[in-house]
Amino acid sequence: MAAAIVSNLDDQFRDRMALSRTAGGPWRAAWTRLRQDRWSLVALAVLAAIVLAGLFGGAIVGRVVGHNGSDPFPYATNADLRPAGPWTHVPTTRAVLVDDYGRLLPPKQGQTTLFVLGADGPLGRDELIRLLDGARTSLEIGLGGVIFALLVALPIGTLAGYFGGVADAVVSRFTETVMAFPLLLFLIFATARVSPSLRGIAFGWVVPKGVFGEALLIGAFTSFYPTRLIRAHLRTLRNAEFVEASHMIGASNHRIMRRHLLPHVASTLLVWGAIAVGTNILLDVGLSFIGVGVPPAAPTWGSLLSTTWGTINAPHPYNGHYFTPWQTIFPTLAILITVISLNQLSEGVRRALEPWAQG
Repeated sequence: MAAAIVSNLDDQFRDRMALSRTAGGPWRAAWTRLRQDRWSLVALAVLAAIVLAGLFGGAIVGRVVGHNGSDPFPYATNADLRPAGPWTHVPTTRAVLVDDYGRLLPPKQGQTTLFVLGADGPLGRDELIRLLDGARTSLEIGLGGVIFALLVALPIGTLAGYFGGVADAVVSRFTETVMAFPLLLFLIFATARVSPSLRGIAFGWVVPKGVFGEALLIGAFTSFYPTRLIRAHLRTLRNAEFVEASHMIGASNHRIMRRHLLPHVASTLLVWGAIAVGTNILLDVGLSFIGVGVPPAAPTWGSLLSTTWGTINAPHPYNGHYFTPWQTIFPTLAILITVISLNQLSEGVRRALEPWAQG
């Protein structure tokens, strides 16, 4: 019975290798398998739409309606500072008319502008444009954190996993110690104490102030996870036959790691990266509620929620007179859809790259 099972597994493995060779390589074969996964393709299409909306949506909508996401409109709120709801035509006047008792008076007849999803809060800014701009900055934080984490993890994890010995012991004990502490507390302390010069780095409207610094800190404090993944893979592969054959023909350690070992780790890091982008977005939301996230001038999905509900130090209790559900619903849906799509895509990529690990 056992011999029959082993023989069957060997046949399946040979069939998979034959498929990879005929399909033009393992990566092309993985793409072929991914295209057969309907839900992963849906997730990929949703993420592509979110990326495009974040890059170009705010500018396109701003040109259509005639204002941008940072323009305040006093009459986008009522006398109780309750923001306007979806599909509201708001007077464009910036002059506020009040009576002798300080109460807001209706504006004089003039031009209006359309707020498709209503206003974002007491300042009366366009919720839709800030939501689209927030998609770009939130994805920049999520993806930037993954890139910075890999820049730290690749050399350290490779050193520990390939050479072992003292390097492996030091890296292992250090990562185990750091991973035992709450990640969010590390980020709170580091973000609150980071130098203004780092938080002030910006690259025009593409990367606003605070985004680069937060992505860098998230990447630094989450780099231990890919470090452990790389180390574990290389410890398994360093004694493989193809590594020994490479040593016999005179290949250097650098060439063996770059050409033979790291490509085997790429699939695992790709799956981890898709999950980590969603995790980093949620970390930004947590930092925004604590009050140490990206400055409010740069919209992120986390800052949109914290604008509505405040922070731990200055919470905004619910009051039906000046709260609207849309301020919470729209950013929450954006976060939910993005994180679910990333998780679904990572699962599809895992199944496509490792078809023998179904389930």
